[in-house]
Amino acid sequence: MASVEDRVGSLVEKHLGITDRALLDAHTSELGVNSMDGVAFLKAVGQDFGVDIAPEVAAGFASMRDLINHLEANAG
Repeated sequence: MASVEDRVGSLVEKHLGITDRALLDAHTSELGVNSMDGVAFLKAVGQDFGVDIAPEVAAGFASMRDLINHLEANAG
């Protein structure tokens, strides 16, 4: 089974068009993702991992790495 990082990286590429995996550590403001795309991406992540990520939790993610860490700690 693919790692959480690989799964998130694939979702980032598919839904946000970001192919450089080094950007998983970049601040979210550097990714150029608008809020609507961000919400759709989080919905896709939630569906893929079988979790619900509350908007107030997602707002605390400074990078995709924070999302990955959250999923590793909270997803089954």
